[in-house]
Amino acid sequence: MTKEEIRAAIFDLSEEERHSLLAEFSVDLVVDDINFSRKELLDNKQGCCPHCQSTNYRKHGMDKGSQRYKCKDCGRTFTEFTGTWMAHLHRKDLVEDYLKLMEEELSLDKIKNRLKINKKTAFDWRHKILSACKQQSSDSFNGITESDETFIT
Repeated sequence: MTKEEIRAAIFDLSEEERHSLLAEFSVDLVVDDINFSRKELLDNKQGCCPHCQSTNYRKHGMDKGSQRYKCKDCGRTFTEFTGTWMAHLHRKDLVEDYLKLMEEELSLDKIKNRLKINKKTAFDWRHKILSACKQQSSDSFNGITESDETFIT
């Protein structure tokens, strides 16, 4: 089965069946893995300052539940979210749920009702996520491209 066939089969399920299926698989989101590994790297002194790329930094208190670090070279502070689309979000605890609802292709109104957030917040988050995805996939294509037919009019 191809990815598209699986996706079509999933969307043929009722909404309740889709939620049940997601709960069974307990899908781990890539974003959580990235943030977790970035925090682990910083805590183990294997990361670097996002401002000057120095590896000379120390822990510098907490900021809204996130560990803050201070670079000894440039003097600036940062968290594991600095430089990511999640920087400056007030409700980071809702990101995982938001991404799951976004994967289900729900409208902004349905997402805002389920998460009890403002529609403007849902809109802003969607555009931050899409912008981050666009930046990651902006690499040039390398490889062989084949085509069956070419129509020139």
